[in-house]
Amino acid sequence: MRILNISLDSGVLVTDSSVQKRLLSLAEHAGEITVLVPGARTEDKRLGERLVVHSFGGPKWWQFLMLWEKGKELSANFDLITVQDVYFLGYIAVRLGEQFSIPVEVQVHGFEKMGGLRARMAQYVITHATKIRVVSNRLRTFLKSEILNLKSEIYVLPVYTQIEEPGRKPKRNTVPYPFTFLTVGRLVSVKNIELQLNAFARLLKTVPHIRLQIVGEGPEKTHLQQTTNNLQLEDKVTFEGEQKEVGKYYAEADAFLLTSDSEGWGLVTLEAAAYRLPIIMTNVGLANEVLHNEKSCTVIPVGDEEQLYLAMKEFIDTPALRIKLGEGAYEAFKGLPSSDTQIKKQVEHWRSFT
Repeated sequence: MRILNISLDSGVLVTDSSVQKRLLSLAEHAGEITVLVPGARTEDKRLGERLVVHSFGGPKWWQFLMLWEKGKELSANFDLITVQDVYFLGYIAVRLGEQFSIPVEVQVHGFEKMGGLRARMAQYVITHATKIRVVSNRLRTFLKSEILNLKSEIYVLPVYTQIEEPGRKPKRNTVPYPFTFLTVGRLVSVKNIELQLNAFARLLKTVPHIRLQIVGEGPEKTHLQQTTNNLQLEDKVTFEGEQKEVGKYYAEADAFLLTSDSEGWGLVTLEAAAYRLPIIMTNVGLANEVLHNEKSCTVIPVGDEEQLYLAMKEFIDTPALRIKLGEGAYEAFKGLPSSDTQIKKQVEHWRSFT
């Protein structure tokens, strides 16, 4: 097969990145893959016998224009177009598919902004796709209930984690020690990390030996740092920035937090599960689909600061619960299909187009 992949993830150009490894494996199984992606600069790069990347630098409008022009130049050579975006790139993919009579797969990993023009674009892209891949049953249900005139076939194929299973490491045994809550992700409003800061500030009043580590970068960082200062948490909350290797943070943590208002899947919770971390997460993404409340995590309602505070306090007060949920999360992680199995399933769906 010859596949045109229109992507937002410029990490494909980063040597040994997870996205690069995934695409190399997909190309090995599927055939030839050409990636069009907005990036830091304009460049063409061959990453293997079957994988080529065309990156477009400059302002966003210029990137999209160049991507469209390159797509028109190349599209006649492809059997399938796949796109991981339901907005501007998705619109480009659908129009290319219509112009060159090529089936289009739209991959939906979640929704962050669904108002105004973006909502109209998403409606257009999703209803004009040949087939839709979603990463969770929750997303499939959402699409069927929210998207009008949806006739495209929808299939569920989760995002697999490429994190290597760690060895168990001993915990610190100094007393008192800082009980470490960890969160990992992009610092954007939909992640609602401010909820963690507010609950953490309440908990700190009665439990002084705690800390919160925030790993990630994003446009909300300045606001979150200001909130940290306003709550007088500077000595207890650390912003670690974006990290290529996050394993050491999972290994050092005592509990993991995910407080998103919306998630398509929530891959970081599986990374935490690989480290046997007890997890508190809002009812989004894979909650109660892979990680189940009271068995392999604690699930709280979206935006509920009181329930987050109570769950964090219970984790500190109840070591046995942490062990139980950590082991349950690890067993759920171990029960997931392997990356190779997921790659083969993806290729099977692609071949069904042609």
